[in-house]
Amino acid sequence: MEICNNLRTGQVFVHLDGQDKDRALMITPNGIVMALEYDLFTDPIEVEEEEALSEGVINRSQYNIFTEYNRN
Repeated sequence: MEICNNLRTGQVFVHLDGQDKDRALMITPNGIVMALEYDLFTDPIEVEEEEALSEGVINRSQYNIFTEYNRN
């Protein structure tokens, strides 16, 4: 799983997929999948999904959407 932080709020977003050179598909802290501009975020870093959830880096909603997205 890749995560990145919003530069303005510091909130963690889950990086799903690149949409084009300027935007990526992300899971917001509210559990909404959105195409957002890369320049709003830090560079994505790789984390272990189970560990990120258990340590509170991501929330259950983000985790559930991430696992569902990766089943397809």
